[in-house]
Amino acid sequence: MTVVLPEVNFLNTDPQAITDEVIKIYETLEGRKLAEADPLRIIFLSMSSVITKLNVNINDAAKQNLLYYSRGDVLDHKGYPWQTPRLGNTAATSVLRLHIAEPMASARIIKKGTLATSDGDILFVTVEDAIIQPHALFVDIEIECTKLGTIGNGFDIGEINTLVKPLPYIAKVENLTLTAGGTEIESDTAYRDRIHQSPEKLSSAGPTGAYEYFAKSASAAIADVHVDSPEPGKVHVSVLLQNGELPPQEILDEVDSILNSRRIRPLTDLVTVGTPEVIQYDLNIVYYIETEAVDKTLIQQSIEKAIENYIVWQSTKIGRDINPSRLISDCIRAGAKRVEVISPVFKVVNDGQVAQCNAKSVTFGGVEDD
Repeated sequence: MTVVLPEVNFLNTDPQAITDEVIKIYETLEGRKLAEADPLRIIFLSMSSVITKLNVNINDAAKQNLLYYSRGDVLDHKGYPWQTPRLGNTAATSVLRLHIAEPMASARIIKKGTLATSDGDILFVTVEDAIIQPHALFVDIEIECTKLGTIGNGFDIGEINTLVKPLPYIAKVENLTLTAGGTEIESDTAYRDRIHQSPEKLSSAGPTGAYEYFAKSASAAIADVHVDSPEPGKVHVSVLLQNGELPPQEILDEVDSILNSRRIRPLTDLVTVGTPEVIQYDLNIVYYIETEAVDKTLIQQSIEKAIENYIVWQSTKIGRDINPSRLISDCIRAGAKRVEVISPVFKVVNDGQVAQCNAKSVTFGGVEDD
């Protein structure tokens, strides 16, 4: 359950209120009313501007003592006492198969650091030495992108097909799996949530929160985790990535490795890790704009952006109901005069399931009078 905390301010940052307070103090001390054209008013306005800026900075610094407002390096310090460091960016990985031109009588070593590429721009490097056994037809080597982050994700099977420095005894190369696992540095929002959840790891009883915390610590790409116990002694953990993407096997394996560690998993639990069940829906929407709208093109762009954001929102949380009312609300706020949602209709999405858009049809119905 999400708790909405009240806004906290330690100092007054309203420029007009500060100005009024400065003038009021002066008038009380001097025993006279300050005229609107009095030259002192300009001095007091300057003082109030400086005081306002100081108050804003002091207020911001004070608020960062609270986890809810912490950000950047301050947030990193918040995680330190709980032994919860921010997850750094990682490189995308895959497995590269090197096909041997002709079986060889003796073994050969392909050294760690051998480079392969698809387009000459994004490079992948072998992370360990590989031995070509005598008479072997191929050898498989783990590779990772030389650039950290998501830039190395998404190369299809067989797309990484060129060695930067060709080897005479290698006929061809190809990646066997879709490149995946590259992540950016964990965002403040995601990191803040993990710090808030970190006390759960102190329990050894296997609570839901502990499984969620440890699962999310596997990768900064993980957006949501659902923990279910279908029967006593069995625990199933469903993992969902940012933007509603389903995790590749590499991330599932990493989550599984962490959760099944003897230092984390309760002895009596049988833990399995997988992806949530996908519930697909079709999106078919017609929207209208007011006749008197000034910039109809800009409004169209805003509405279509709102629809894209809705699709992402709908798919980024496990168990989130398919809610067309949210879609209508987002489109109205973006400038639509009227919205007709032919599909989807409201549908309850159960725990362990995630809704994803299968097909999208967006139609501009024209303009209407208010």
